[in-house]
Amino acid sequence: MKIKQNILMTMGATIAGLTFLPAPSLATLTDPASSDDDIVVIGGKTTKAAIAEFIQTTIATPKGGRHQGQYARFANPICPKVVGLSAANIDQVEKRMRGVALAADMKVAAEGCDPNVFVMVVADGNEAVSMLRKKKSRVFGGLSHPERARIAASGGPAYSWKRIQAGSAETRALQNSDETRILPVDSISKSEVPMMNSNVKSRIKRTVQQSMTHSFLLLEKDALVDLTTVQIADYAAMRSYIDTRDSGDQTAPRYSILSLFDDAGANAATPVSASEMDLVLLSSLYNSPSDVSASMQSSAMLQRFERELTANSE
Repeated sequence: MKIKQNILMTMGATIAGLTFLPAPSLATLTDPASSDDDIVVIGGKTTKAAIAEFIQTTIATPKGGRHQGQYARFANPICPKVVGLSAANIDQVEKRMRGVALAADMKVAAEGCDPNVFVMVVADGNEAVSMLRKKKSRVFGGLSHPERARIAASGGPAYSWKRIQAGSAETRALQNSDETRILPVDSISKSEVPMMNSNVKSRIKRTVQQSMTHSFLLLEKDALVDLTTVQIADYAAMRSYIDTRDSGDQTAPRYSILSLFDDAGANAATPVSASEMDLVLLSSLYNSPSDVSASMQSSAMLQRFERELTANSE
């Protein structure tokens, strides 16, 4: 418990440091387009090929490839923490992020929980990431230096990364715990690392699963002007709950809230909230097997997609 508290203190200090970065006046957010308790979905006819493409282009290809690697997700209930906005807007965004998770059949921690999903509004994302790399590098966990450099050079206005650990598919014990990676190793911390025991004997099921332990998302203030808290929260939820693909020049489908900051031309409509496809993607990911390969997870997700979209259209 003491180790866990130290980690949270380190993260808290990091967030506090970001809020004091040189910044222009706080971006003015418009009122939400709908109640924070309502999740607006936008339906549309889709094909099986379009669903499969949405899955493959949204979720990052795991290390080892689709046949050897696994899609990562939170094993523990999510607990969002937002900083850098007014108190009223923070409350709206956090509640909405919880609502998105609940609408997607995800586990959500009770109020007062220890945060594991951090959304930070900053003046300059590149500057903020660079500061973190120099002064608070532990928040990046096991990410390599080239991976950290890619985050800083991603161009914004959103900068995102996850801390992902391999864990037991049976006990959820972490193979390399965040505690021993972040803090100085001593005899006490060594003794508190759980053992990775497994009785799985299968050619299909894996003994391990990839678990996201923490998610970090930095949003630049200037990009939030004229957006609603609903748009910001829904975008933050999708970027935080999924290990999203670094798509490069490829943009997200316009029906997805993930396209919120994409330059799609003056005549393109900006998504107002998470779409039906977004929510079903989250639901299918978090309700697919966690102890199989990414290719098998994708197949299970595709089947759930078809069932849910068919049920919603009836």
